[in-house]
Amino acid sequence: MEHVSGRRKNTLIFACSGLSNTGKLTMQAASTLAFMRPDVYRAAAAHKGVDVVEDAASEGFRILVLDGCTDRCATKKLDEAGMRADIYMVVTELGIEKTRPSDVKPEYVEVIIRAVKEA
Repeated sequence: MEHVSGRRKNTLIFACSGLSNTGKLTMQAASTLAFMRPDVYRAAAAHKGVDVVEDAASEGFRILVLDGCTDRCATKKLDEAGMRADIYMVVTELGIEKTRPSDVKPEYVEVIIRAVKEA
């Protein structure tokens, strides 16, 4: 993670939050990180719009887009607003298959959390 003035730069996770399992996993992972480390992470659901991204960017946050699949819904929201993220991640590229909406397992959330922490 980048450092600013000797400390970690905060990260806004702009999560897909779609209806598929991978979409649901994005928001679960983002919310978990924001709950565990509110001093480092903030979570935002893409379906609620980009206002929170604009606010976080103006506060100096690093913006991480967390898409569930190759549809890249969160990325498209930012593109429509003429914005860019610092980091883009796709859950299906982490080895998690897009399947039925109920296929949301804790071990999948952990895989995503590890990837975000390493980004």
